[in-house]
Amino acid sequence: MLENTKTKVRDIITTLSQVRGLSNVTLLKGEDKDIIRNLEDEENEGVLSCLDKQFTLVLTHNSEFRAPEGEIAKKENGKIIFPSIPFSEVTAKNVISSSPNKDTHEFLVKQYDLILTDEATLIIGFDL
Repeated sequence: MLENTKTKVRDIITTLSQVRGLSNVTLLKGEDKDIIRNLEDEENEGVLSCLDKQFTLVLTHNSEFRAPEGEIAKKENGKIIFPSIPFSEVTAKNVISSSPNKDTHEFLVKQYDLILTDEATLIIGFDL
């Protein structure tokens, strides 16, 4: 990663870490993206799309964080689909977010030693 790119990603992580209701902000490793692809349901289009971005973050949020900026579930062809939704706190290109399923959540908590009290995990993908 070029130094300028590293600085931008670090700045995004720092900014998110200071947002009320967000914590445990971490950059996902490439090999973990592959594991998550296998853990996620195909209906969770949002998480799968986040993994396709140049950078993917995992973080946790609690009830103090704002409401989602879009519809987190929709019905398509008789199936419930979980689309990606915008995440305006990240200043980058093609920013999207989504909530992982239970298996992915448990993997992330263990893999990244996430400290939880009453938080849920969130995945954010973006390009620079």
